Amino acid sequence: MQNNLEPWISATESKNVTRERFFGCLLGGAAGDALGGAVEFMSRAQILQKFGECGITDYANAYGGKGKITDDTQMTLYTAEGLLRGRVRGLARGTTSFVGTVGHAYIRWLATQGERNQRVPADMDGWLHQQPELHHQRARG
Repeated sequence: MQNNLEPWISATESKNVTRERFFGCLLGGAAGDALGGAVEFMSRAQILQKFGECGITDYANAYGGKGKITDDTQMTLYTAEGLLRGRVRGLARGTTSFVGTVGHAYIRWLATQGERNQRVPADMDGWLHQQPELHHQRARG
């Protein structure tokens, strides 16, 4: 029986398979996001006009280069980090708030977008926050 701190652990598959599926979802989402980043705010007609009748079929320039992710992938990664931190906290303390840990992850993401104020301090912790590739402003929604 699963407890409320392990909602994503399957009783029928190994932890490695579960981990690989999470990794595949994150990687596939990032690749699709990078492909679509160049056309994110274009209409279908604009995409066809620019890329031809097949539409976009390869990475195109967006955000200063080809294959750059958007804020959607940035937010997905910080959401995953918040969920992982919530799980670790729950295992260590016996209680957690995923809303709180994901909320704090979003504050760390907001700092990568150059936001600094009382709620977004300059000093942030965590491996994900230390990745310079995520410290690029995107069309945050």
